[in-house]
Amino acid sequence: MNLIHSILCVLLVVAGNAAEPLHVRIDRLIDGGQVGALAGQSSDAEFVRRVYLDFTGRIPSSTAAREFIDNKAADKRTKIIDQLLGSHEYARHMAVSFDVMLMERRADKHVKTPEWRQYLIDSFRANKPWNKIVGEIFTSEGDKNASTAKVPYAAAKFIMDRDMEVNLVTRDISRKFFGMDLQCAQCHDHPNIDDFYQRDYYGIYAFLSRSYIFQPDKKKPALLAEKPTGEVGFKSVFTDVSGRTRPRLPLGVEITEPAIKSGEEYLVKPDKKKKNLRPIPRYSRRARLAELVADNRMFQRNIANRLWGYVMGRAVVEPRDGLHTDNPAAHPALLELLTNGLVEMKLDMRAFLREVALTKAYQRSFRLPGGLAAPDEAVLHDEFERQSTAADAVQKEFDAAKEVLDKSRGDRLAANAQIDKADKVVPTAKKALDATGKLLSAAQKDL
Repeated sequence: MNLIHSILCVLLVVAGNAAEPLHVRIDRLIDGGQVGALAGQSSDAEFVRRVYLDFTGRIPSSTAAREFIDNKAADKRTKIIDQLLGSHEYARHMAVSFDVMLMERRADKHVKTPEWRQYLIDSFRANKPWNKIVGEIFTSEGDKNASTAKVPYAAAKFIMDRDMEVNLVTRDISRKFFGMDLQCAQCHDHPNIDDFYQRDYYGIYAFLSRSYIFQPDKKKPALLAEKPTGEVGFKSVFTDVSGRTRPRLPLGVEITEPAIKSGEEYLVKPDKKKKNLRPIPRYSRRARLAELVADNRMFQRNIANRLWGYVMGRAVVEPRDGLHTDNPAAHPALLELLTNGLVEMKLDMRAFLREVALTKAYQRSFRLPGGLAAPDEAVLHDEFERQSTAADAVQKEFDAAKEVLDKSRGDRLAANAQIDKADKVVPTAKKALDATGKLLSAAQKDL
């Protein structure tokens, strides 16, 4: 009975927290851990300038600023946040910001920047969830034919303007969508970051390795195509440890893939007589990547961190593609709260930015509070000792768990090596079996 009562209490607490607006939970967490005085609320003049710059990329006109400052309504800050988030200027500003983040000012190759920008503007105006936008980026094939294109063609710019160079696309997807700079893990486990492994790099690589630029006729626009087969193996240049992997997301396991009968791999088969006919596989690994990202914790954490940095000027983890245990968040509990809140909103970026803008943390003045005094050094030292002891205990638990994990991963690599060895024998064994089957059939016929 006591157990049931405890479970009910926990469920009530969780339900209560979920019912509270995210901005209330953010402020309670930040204020509760603050040492010393807090800055007061910003003036109306400070706030209106700030919110315009963050959500439209420009300062307000003198008329708009005066109207806001002269307005005596208690909810005017909430109303102007909603007004700006619903404006075309917000969609345009977000499109420009995300264009710079994702494309890093690369020169145009297959998709023109105005077309790509318009795709982003339309997406932010329609308030597409982040996983929806990313899914379109991963699955767009650059097809401009409205009757055959499944998603907007311009979304293919992220992959196609990198010429579908698999290593480049793998590195940039890991950075931009998972917050993990895995470049050094291409050839070996990362030498400086304990939790970046070569198999992490090739887990993402495997989603992309079958894709390629399809442009048999250079006079016609290129498209993105995909082969139905092709597996991924890797070998460390440091240790000679090798392995193979199916597609795998960060923090996840290798995905299960459908078994497709020989001869049925294509929905549209390649045809030597029709060189411009783009082959289409029955099963697409890139499409599977688009389906899986929404539930991946690193994917969720990455965009929550970036959106917080977008409006607050500094993300919880900097640099923003450095999400790993050797670069802890400035406020780990805040990062998890932001991530959970964004997931609750089903990755709705507009709703998330609204909650951040409603926080006291966002609306504080840039002026320092008066009467600042140095905190008691002895109190700070005691707190430091307490947290250091707690951190040491957690580190020991982490090290023990990591040792077990590394051993199990090593065992799996060894098992994969045995599978590879067995796979090489299969064709010969099958050939012998077929020959034996023919002899058996002949003997049965004679009998």
